[in-house]
Amino acid sequence: MINYVVKNNGTREKFNPEKLNRWAEFAAHYEVDWSTIALEAYRKCFDGCSTLELHKAMIDACVEKEDHKHLKMAGRLLIGTIYKEAFGGYRHIPSLSEFYKKMKEQFLWEEMDYSDDELNQLELIINHDIDINYNFTTLHQMKDKYLITNRVSKQCLESPQFMFMGMAMQNMQNQPKNRRIQDIKKLYNYLNQLKINAPTPMLINMRSPHKGYASCCVYTTDDTVKSLATGDHIAYMMTCSSAGIGAHLLTRSKGDPVKEGRIVHQGKLPYYRVLQSAVHANMQAGRGGSATVYFNALDPEIFDLLALKNPTTVTQKRIRDIDYALLVNRFFVEKVAKDEDWILISLHEAPDLFEAFYSSDYDHFKNLYQKYEQSDCKKQIVKARDIALKALTESAETGRMYITYIDEMNRHTPFKDTIYSSNLCLEIALPTKPFTDITDLYSEDPVGEIGLCSLASLVVGRIEEHEYEDIAYYTVLMIDNVIELMKYPFPALETTAKARRSIGVGITNLAHELAKQKLNFNSLEGKNYIHFIAERHSFWLHQASLTLAKEKGNAPWINRTKYPEGWLPIDTYCQEVDKVHTQTLRFDWESLRQEIIKQGGLRHSVLEAMMPVESSSQLTNTTNGIYPVRNLKVMKTSSTNKNLLLAPDLDELAPYYDIAWHLDSKDLIELYAIIQKFTGQAISADLYLNLKDHQSISSRQLLMDFIYMMRLGCKTRYYLNSASGITHKGYETVEERNCASGACTL
Repeated sequence: MINYVVKNNGTREKFNPEKLNRWAEFAAHYEVDWSTIALEAYRKCFDGCSTLELHKAMIDACVEKEDHKHLKMAGRLLIGTIYKEAFGGYRHIPSLSEFYKKMKEQFLWEEMDYSDDELNQLELIINHDIDINYNFTTLHQMKDKYLITNRVSKQCLESPQFMFMGMAMQNMQNQPKNRRIQDIKKLYNYLNQLKINAPTPMLINMRSPHKGYASCCVYTTDDTVKSLATGDHIAYMMTCSSAGIGAHLLTRSKGDPVKEGRIVHQGKLPYYRVLQSAVHANMQAGRGGSATVYFNALDPEIFDLLALKNPTTVTQKRIRDIDYALLVNRFFVEKVAKDEDWILISLHEAPDLFEAFYSSDYDHFKNLYQKYEQSDCKKQIVKARDIALKALTESAETGRMYITYIDEMNRHTPFKDTIYSSNLCLEIALPTKPFTDITDLYSEDPVGEIGLCSLASLVVGRIEEHEYEDIAYYTVLMIDNVIELMKYPFPALETTAKARRSIGVGITNLAHELAKQKLNFNSLEGKNYIHFIAERHSFWLHQASLTLAKEKGNAPWINRTKYPEGWLPIDTYCQEVDKVHTQTLRFDWESLRQEIIKQGGLRHSVLEAMMPVESSSQLTNTTNGIYPVRNLKVMKTSSTNKNLLLAPDLDELAPYYDIAWHLDSKDLIELYAIIQKFTGQAISADLYLNLKDHQSISSRQLLMDFIYMMRLGCKTRYYLNSASGITHKGYETVEERNCASGACTL
């Protein structure tokens, strides 16, 4: 029995059940039985509990019901807590002008060039009533990760609408004054309506003086001590800037001669250990950074490299705290399919063969390969299939040995320069070039190049057909402004990032949209609809970049892409994918092509990338990226919290959702291939192994999937998820992937 409660100010007062009932009745909003929630909360607490504990008990009672109506009630309770902490209550919400000045004085918001008259205009736009309609999943993620909070006292200092308005204000502050209020209004509305899925770095920093907006960093090194050391410096500094790391160390192999044979090379493992230390030396939102390291199927150390994450590997050859990706090309995959021999040869022995490995020129690589195969140079002969099976088995056992089809990445791309790897999460496909030394990083005219991409995604199913063009435009404009506003850790990076202007806009909430349309991932009708979604997405992104090119100018390095000649994704995609759907093109690409040629290119070097949306999908309360749902109810866990995520419209649409574990990998590969057709970069393409139905992993199935992805023109394969089918209380528990605080995973 509760006789007394402790208020927030520490005073003790007699418990009044009517206050508890009023809170519950207000939050329920006539949709659920509030008296039951109030009673359950009362039973959870104890005599002398705080009012905060009583309030939290009501929220917990709602969440335990695991349905959307109770999550909405929990959201109404939680927003009350947020307002109480930030303002002293809903009735004390300050004006935008007052709040802006307060946050600016505390150095929590950046000082922006807005007049009192403009702030008054924006005051008429901001709508705090929207907050009451967000459910618990959205608000819990906001409060835990994105709203500005004193992390020592745990006090939340802003509300969702102030966050979205602050983001729009900072992002659009350099727009022409005759249009920037309208631009702020548009971006603010698209953000608060949860139609644009902004990435974690923007949600955390955009409005504050801290301008670390970097999403993904990709670099390569040369086979010199100075270049390798520069790579370590890049990894260290970019981790500090909240970026995930994609590393490609192009260096010789163990046993190779150094300094004319006076030193024997130790191989790649020592360099990987240094890289692991560099990304874990600094914390990102409570945990160390993350890196994926890419290595080549020609590498003589390949079997050691493939086992670096396996817990059974001997300690001296185990490096488990970074991830790995095997680079393959079509010729290698053909060798795997035919179960033929494959040579392993060092970069030191065959530098031209390594360079050709990345090329889209199949015949050139094949001719060079056969030359080395027939020569008496130092090499090893192994079975190509042994390499593939080792990689695929490690993928199945650890989940974290990824695959990149690097020649396809260099073939189906707008870029003319060589792409050597993808990034942390395998959705980026950008050119990189080794730096000569660390001083090159601090030059405004560098020899080397880091690939940097800023991300966002559009929430399909929440965007009406007539507004897709406008939302695509404001998403591209938002990212374009970020490129200008971002604080760069190196002058070289600022030079190349602003010259390339590479962006990656993805699609999220696809599973919900298919369920709404009562379509399946594995049906022809579903695949045709996915084709339409991907085509529409790419078309309007191109139109947006073209419009911005007319407004602000082309990317300075646009001539290092194929766009000035009129290249479009529909020109170089793998046409084998057209055998898995029957959908024709529905947009006027040819007129668009002529406009791009007339303009001499676009504002951006590349536009599309399909990333996982692990963290911010909880904020938008949507299904993750382009994946099918893992379960209708998922408990997302991270280093700081747990959050219940229900499939949108679960009560009505439960029978129409496809569950990832029940889908054949062939259908998922076809999904990715269809979207890859219209994607200039790559896709974080997950596959799923249902070990509940199949107790053993079939090597034949793994090989078939590996070959089929190449055949249909996929560029990457990310996680190979496995599950026993065990759920707890009707939901699956999923750990948020350690992707640089969500930077690369939005």
